[in-house]
Amino acid sequence: MKFIHNDKVSLGWAILVEIAVHALFAFQAFLLGGFLGEIALTAIFGPGLGPKIGAWALAVFVFGAAMQAFVLGEYMKEHVQSYERTGKDGSYIRSFKQVRGLVFGIEITSLLFRIIVVWQAGDALQAFVVALFGIVTLWYAYAQAKVIHASVNRPIEYHVMQAQHEVGRSFIDDILKRKDEMTAEEKARFAGGDFAAITDAARTGFFADEQRRQAKTSRSQSRQTRRLEEQQHEENAREQQEHTKQAAGGLFNPANWGKSTTATPKNISNFEEALSSSQANHQSRRQQ
Repeated sequence: MKFIHNDKVSLGWAILVEIAVHALFAFQAFLLGGFLGEIALTAIFGPGLGPKIGAWALAVFVFGAAMQAFVLGEYMKEHVQSYERTGKDGSYIRSFKQVRGLVFGIEITSLLFRIIVVWQAGDALQAFVVALFGIVTLWYAYAQAKVIHASVNRPIEYHVMQAQHEVGRSFIDDILKRKDEMTAEEKARFAGGDFAAITDAARTGFFADEQRRQAKTSRSQSRQTRRLEEQQHEENAREQQEHTKQAAGGLFNPANWGKSTTATPKNISNFEEALSSSQANHQSRRQQ
């Protein structure tokens, strides 16, 4: 439930609805723009393209102006107020308020055009409902823009309180996980309002977890030590084997014999014949 019931979803939904309301008024301006385009742009772009250009141009303009004046207007207002504090005559903040009023008037005009269209269709009740709905949604959009601004620019103290609250919830959750490990005396103290019992239970659980963690770390270090010892033993055996191989390579070389310091061709020839004969005899025995 916390996945959807939180401040981020609330703020995102408010912004989405705010955009939808101004998009609705932009759609109404689309109808008005088509009418104005048919009057003013048909002679330039033709009867097929003129109304479309007028409709899209006015719809985009109304939507952008409404977003700037109402949704993002508070930021602009702060900038203008800051500029006025430098010693200006107050005309800039009055111009900002006029911009908001003009945008409001444009949206009301698009609403009135929609009401006239419905009225001409012969349904006065539907025209009244459209008017009431338009006024209410526009009022809602203006108020919601202030709420969104306040939510986005909430003070840092709010985040501090939220952090304290989350830490407290996390602490209690940890204690509830250990309620089965609490002694009867600790449970009785906690039920009686002695919150020190929670601290005692948490401290006991922490020490128990720490002992298990240290034991696990010790076992891991022991396995690592044995692994290093096996690797060292393997490396020593490999070096010893390589040394023995090198020594065996010179064992049958007459040049390395102690009785003769000079390897004559005759000695080398005798050695090679003896070695070949020994290998032949060995091969013959294997075949038998």
